Amino acid sequence: MQAPGGLPTGWRRWLHPSVLRMLFLGFASGLPFPLVLTTLSLRLRQAHIDRTTIGLFSLVGLAYSLKFFWAPVVDRLRLPGLSALGQRRSWMLLAQLGVVAGLAAMALHDPASAPQQMALLATATAFCAATQDIAVDAYRIESTPDEWQGAAVASYQIGYQLALICSGAGALWAAADHGWTWSYLLMAGCMAAGPLTCLLIRESGLVRERGLAADPVLVQAAIASMKATSLAIVLVVTAALGIGLRMALPAKDSPLAIDVSFGAIVLIEVALLAMLKAAALRPALEKLTAAVVLPLGDFFQRFGRQLAIPMLLLIVTYRLNYMTMGVAANTFYDDMGFTLKQIAFVSKFFGVGVTLGGAVFAGWLVKRVGFLPTMLAGLILLSAANGFYGYIATFGAKSAPAVGWLAAAVSLDNLANGIAGTAFIAWMSSLTSKQYTATQYALFGTLWSLPAKSLASQWGRIVDAIGYPAFFVYTTVIALPALLLIVWLLRASAPRAAKEIQRDAG
Repeated sequence: MQAPGGLPTGWRRWLHPSVLRMLFLGFASGLPFPLVLTTLSLRLRQAHIDRTTIGLFSLVGLAYSLKFFWAPVVDRLRLPGLSALGQRRSWMLLAQLGVVAGLAAMALHDPASAPQQMALLATATAFCAATQDIAVDAYRIESTPDEWQGAAVASYQIGYQLALICSGAGALWAAADHGWTWSYLLMAGCMAAGPLTCLLIRESGLVRERGLAADPVLVQAAIASMKATSLAIVLVVTAALGIGLRMALPAKDSPLAIDVSFGAIVLIEVALLAMLKAAALRPALEKLTAAVVLPLGDFFQRFGRQLAIPMLLLIVTYRLNYMTMGVAANTFYDDMGFTLKQIAFVSKFFGVGVTLGGAVFAGWLVKRVGFLPTMLAGLILLSAANGFYGYIATFGAKSAPAVGWLAAAVSLDNLANGIAGTAFIAWMSSLTSKQYTATQYALFGTLWSLPAKSLASQWGRIVDAIGYPAFFVYTTVIALPALLLIVWLLRASAPRAAKEIQRDAG
């Protein structure tokens, strides 16, 4: 079948401007991620930084988890001097230039001499990268017609995965031949694709309505149901829980993850309480209620507490085992005696290709059996991969295993992650309401990433205490709560699905 212009319809779809520009913006979004997390962890290890400190560096990823809290600023605040570019492009360009500057500064800094300064540079770079994600996501939704949204998202994912290869395998290969400074400067140069794309594309012509978008009647009803006494009690309980968890940490461990996570929650609760008591703050209360309270209320109203609470618990627990293994992977490969080039080819190049294959297979499997069964299969495969890593760890660094063992483990791990990750994102997307899609999905993202990254930050201390073989057993065991929740939800949601089928048939 030919489309106008002489090209087959399938090829024309990928050359549409709405789709093509997302390929380059996806590349710019994906490039910084390994450089402030996984690739950086290997750089730190080669600088003889201890595993516990490297584990704490994974807290840099909190910037990606907490971007929900400053997204309204990116959405509404106009940047002086750049506003001529438009709301989305101005924030996009500022964030991208921040990433380029951050990567260049990280290239010129020696982590062995001052790891604290490297941590600050990585955090600042991650903050700019997360801000770029906010602007790019908003731009994609606003500038892409509905009929091109699917292809635009696919193009974005392809660009993102290509960037992971570049800043994963490419950065390691460059570091092996020319050193880490040259490697990070090269990556900063590759990041220039972002600002160039931003300057070449056009701002969306869609005029977004600012201010309160929710039904005013629902907002007022939600405010009327709020009681200052109840909010105060919730505030005290939240603060006490955060303090308790902070005190439970060993003295040498950083409380940053707990401070940031519970601090953000307490801040919202304090803001609600203050706005509820001050009449002058009523407009702000209405906006905060529309942004936070109504989306949560809608979720519980649609699914009921019997399903909503287990669903939220599954969101919290589903990625715990993968995230904990993920931040430890590069250091484990290095400790087992594999070379940088072996790690680069098998884990970063070959592994990303297997992940894409798993994602494609997950799309087919979801259509055949549904979200939860696919998530269950992915979780079981991830647990099997962790067990396989544990077996490899028994070889010991003195008798380094052949690279074929690494290839087999990475293949199983990345195939499982492609299935589990794709099904998980699709399932969370299906839970959102059309009225609150962006807000609810952002809240889901915070729910799964904050606990997972906080727990993952302790991997170095755990390995130092029990060793790699036992660590991989641990990463397998922490998948058990999610596995049980999926089984429970499959059984609990079956009657609901049957009623919907009967209702549609009638």
